Amino acid sequence: MSLSFWAGLILFVAMTGPFGTYASYSFGQRLLAVAPLLLAIMLVGVLIRALVFSTLPPWRFRSASVLNAGLASLIIAPVLDQFLQQIPPTDTVSYPSMGELLLLVFSLSLGFSSLRSTIAPELYRRSATSEALPEPEPLPEPEAPRMPRLLQRLDVAAPGELWSISVRDHYVDVQTSCGVTSLLMRLSDAMAETDPVEGAQIHRSHWVAWAALHRVEREGAKLFVVLAGGNRLPVSKNHRDKLAARGLL
Repeated sequence: MSLSFWAGLILFVAMTGPFGTYASYSFGQRLLAVAPLLLAIMLVGVLIRALVFSTLPPWRFRSASVLNAGLASLIIAPVLDQFLQQIPPTDTVSYPSMGELLLLVFSLSLGFSSLRSTIAPELYRRSATSEALPEPEPLPEPEAPRMPRLLQRLDVAAPGELWSISVRDHYVDVQTSCGVTSLLMRLSDAMAETDPVEGAQIHRSHWVAWAALHRVEREGAKLFVVLAGGNRLPVSKNHRDKLAARGLL
């Protein structure tokens, strides 16, 4: 609440003189008595509210309001009771009991909380569904495709996609979507490093990746595969069953 509200409340209480203070004290006396009391109550209430609402999350507004009202009544009601005990008794005025003071402070605190939530609802409210359900866990980031170990041997930053491996003397020519690179190694060792790319040996001198195979061509009894990029490689008879198993023949 703003300071103007509390100033108005102090002035109102001093003018009306509740609980017999109107008959027992003058306006100036009431003002001097009520002002420090209400200022102390305001300070205690602000401290309690700050403690409770900083501990509980904003969407637990109802629980925080009840807890705040309970703590405020337990602390402020005894202070009010001691203040009332100092007022000279009269025959026409009855003073509230401790239980009534507890209920009064509790109700006023809930009322103030309700008023605050009405003024700034976005700070305190969240749908019941959001309160009941846990926050969704973030989806794991997709893993980057694993590069074949054979391509890691190539001295290039971006080797591209593996298309084929062919033997040339003591070297193997590694054909990728970015070009051809020669490595000094055996074909069997190179084929062992193609995982996770799926492919097969189609000739004693050639290995191809299935994803790079564009079409199959025949020249009489001979069989060839045409890869992406136009490279044409022969298929030996003892490896033709691999193409047939994939429905390419």
